[in-house]
Amino acid sequence: MADHPAPRPTSPEATTADSPTPDFISTHFLGPRSRRQFSLFLFGATCVGLSIFSTRRALVRRYVASVPHFYQQSNALPREAINLRKEAAEALQIATINVLSFAAMMTCGTLWAFDVSGVEELRARVRSMKKQREVKGGTNVAQDQIVEREFEDFLGPSLKKRSGKDENQEMKKAR
Repeated sequence: MADHPAPRPTSPEATTADSPTPDFISTHFLGPRSRRQFSLFLFGATCVGLSIFSTRRALVRRYVASVPHFYQQSNALPREAINLRKEAAEALQIATINVLSFAAMMTCGTLWAFDVSGVEELRARVRSMKKQREVKGGTNVAQDQIVEREFEDFLGPSLKKRSGKDENQEMKKAR
């Protein structure tokens, strides 16, 4: 007979206190809402991948066009005339695609991380935060005044120097 330890009885309280239950993980992280949000993030990541691919392709195409052929004379003009407007438009187009795709990926990833599935839900959260702040009594005026004093002490010398230069310039103009 093998020496197997006897199974210990576990209580439901002990398992929930030690680690999250599999039901919570399967409903929260693998639920349809989270999958939809994650699919939007994957859409943004796919757009970034495609924009990187198109950027690389354009750069390689431009590099290949700039390398002279083996049999071409070194002092000869290139076969194709370079159109600077076309080059600038293509560079702007590629940069715009890269920025927009990265912004889409970051926005969708942030929404997924904060568990927001739409604009209306985001508005509702912001409104509830504003209401909570109003219930607590708004902003702390004393703390705001302390922060303002610290800011003035920090920037005071440089602001005085700047205002002194402005006064000197005004005096010279008056003469």
